[in-house]
Amino acid sequence: MEQSMRSRRQLLWGVIFMVVGVLFLSDLDMPPIGQLWRYWPFLVMIFGAAKLIPPTAPKHVLDGLCQIAFAGWFYVSFERLWGLNFHNSWPILVIIAGISMLMQPVVFKITAKKEEK
Repeated sequence: MEQSMRSRRQLLWGVIFMVVGVLFLSDLDMPPIGQLWRYWPFLVMIFGAAKLIPPTAPKHVLDGLCQIAFAGWFYVSFERLWGLNFHNSWPILVIIAGISMLMQPVVFKITAKKEEK
């Protein structure tokens, strides 16, 4: 299990460094570094996706999905997409937490049945 976590972490950081290097080498009109901080929720999404590839435990799947949902909520609220902001969209976090709590026993039960077979 520890080896798979180390491999996953190494894969994630390798991809991040490659993407950053390619962006700096390309001739794209990059916004100033100060404006790039707006996109930090996408790093949280990448970390969440890394927990899903490959899913080594049911907890990793749920944690990864929750991280992706949280980062998406944060980005949407920060950019005020669809009229949502931090003031009027915080119940979405409560819903995400509730879905996570409901899904934990279901996912653990499904994986326990698969391990028995």
